[in-house]
Amino acid sequence: MAPNPVLQRLVTERTELNTNIDRILDAANDEERDPTESERELISRHRDRLTALEPQIGELLDLEEQRSASRDARAALSRSAPEEPETPGALTRTAPQPKDGEVIYHHFGQYARDEILSRFDKIAARAGDGARERAQERLSRAVANTLTADIPGILPVQHLAQIIDVINRARPVVDAVRSVALTSGVLTYPKIAQRPIVGPQSAEKTELPSQKMQITLEQANAVVYGGAGDLSWQSIVWSNPDALNLWFELAAEAYARTVEGVACSALADSAGAGTGTAPTDLASWMAAVTAAAGQIYADTGRRADSLFTDGTIGYALLGMVSAEAPVFLSAGPGNLQSGTGTIAGLRLVISNGFGGATAIVGDSQAMLCAENPGAPVELRAVEPSIAGFEVGVVGAFLAEIVEPDAFVALPGSTRAAAASTKSSGTASS
Repeated sequence: MAPNPVLQRLVTERTELNTNIDRILDAANDEERDPTESERELISRHRDRLTALEPQIGELLDLEEQRSASRDARAALSRSAPEEPETPGALTRTAPQPKDGEVIYHHFGQYARDEILSRFDKIAARAGDGARERAQERLSRAVANTLTADIPGILPVQHLAQIIDVINRARPVVDAVRSVALTSGVLTYPKIAQRPIVGPQSAEKTELPSQKMQITLEQANAVVYGGAGDLSWQSIVWSNPDALNLWFELAAEAYARTVEGVACSALADSAGAGTGTAPTDLASWMAAVTAAAGQIYADTGRRADSLFTDGTIGYALLGMVSAEAPVFLSAGPGNLQSGTGTIAGLRLVISNGFGGATAIVGDSQAMLCAENPGAPVELRAVEPSIAGFEVGVVGAFLAEIVEPDAFVALPGSTRAAAASTKSSGTASS
């Protein structure tokens, strides 16, 4: 018996409607937008048509089941009927006999019915208990499965031409302190060693207090930092993303991390030790920061403007909250995304360049970082004899603490412990 053309048409129409809906939604998702008004109206029309198709398909499937049952009964009767003698010269038609465990569909309607039952839960439920499982079993025995392992030649891989790893060239401490353009390998600057004094006159026509002014010439030597590499012509021309640009990006990141570490070490090594116990909560942290700022003002007359921390302490401070509102002092806002904020009005500078737990209050203008313009400078040389490129980055950098007493390490950090040990050793000697 020929397949039911109406059922085939309705099933095909339903498949096309679902495909159109998927296409509209995929386009909106790819463009990261909501479906437009016209798209929503089209989806609504498709949905109404699908609602109308479902009962028709169900009724036709029931009809196909009845017709299939009648064919099975007819086949049983024909098998029980006596065989007719063969007429000499007559053409005979032998139906294909299934092999052991094999299922043969005699027409498309049988195959389509099993496919529909295996794919759509509502239709399978109307066909009776176990109808879906039996259909899936017949399909598995009748259809040869083609897996991706069978067609590797037509399965292209997807390559994302974008570096997913983080390339971070940030230098929080270097960018926070006083910056100087370096034009030579040696940097000199004046430093006040002694100031004039002012005091009361002891008596009329007597000498006023006097002390000479002394200015020393301080010197800081720059250090050259750099790195080199060698890339083949093939690796540059055939790569995606460009291997040459990527090498310079990664080398610039390494340079930034190196000089940031130099600046952090100079800052931490020169900071004095704060007094008191290690802070544990917001109130004790505020007290420690306040005490350090007062110590800096008392020793140097400078006003602290920054709190330099490593990542662990910095983000711990950003996460501290309190339900009690201080009367005189506000803790300040923080931003986890950028890792910045203010602590009691001090700029929070978080850097991974510190080697351990670090929290230093200080005046950022009491430290200077000098660097040649454009650092790190990109170097490249063509090597025709070996079809390659020799590349490198280089820069001159120095970090100088102008006033060591303008930085105080808070109690509880490893830097404070080191500073305390250093101070004790100097005092004992």
